[in-house]
Amino acid sequence: MPPRSQPKTFQVLVKTHKLTVFLALPNDTPISSVKEQVLSAFSDDVFKNVRGVPPIVNLGDFVLSREVKQKSSDSTSYEVLEDDQLLRDVTANWAILYIQFRDEYGEIQPVQVTIPSITEDDDDMPVSPSAGLDSGMDVDETPEESSVRKGKRKAVD
Repeated sequence: MPPRSQPKTFQVLVKTHKLTVFLALPNDTPISSVKEQVLSAFSDDVFKNVRGVPPIVNLGDFVLSREVKQKSSDSTSYEVLEDDQLLRDVTANWAILYIQFRDEYGEIQPVQVTIPSITEDDDDMPVSPSAGLDSGMDVDETPEESSVRKGKRKAVD
């Protein structure tokens, strides 16, 4: 069977701190264009005054990197992507790229990202599916559970 070809459009997730920017880009997009899209997203009013995230004013304020897992150990490092590289050459579809900010001296800072746990129970979540939901009806009393269970019934002659 021939190897599966890459899709023409990549879904790319760009993460920093607790933020994720979703981008859909052609697979032959250079990293410089990805950075322009990220800059455009961070220039939006939604990202203004987000606590803990350094402001991004121009393309020189940050670099994009990808995670490189070491096979021999559980440690993770990040490879900085060059502006002239193409998406299809450095990553795959549904890849996660990370933002590394530059400090006031131009030095690249380490990746700062928080990945929420999908298995951890959250105390703020409602216990039952209907708990905490407003149905929009004014109801003074709670419905009582019927003592007779109604299910499938046979037709009575």
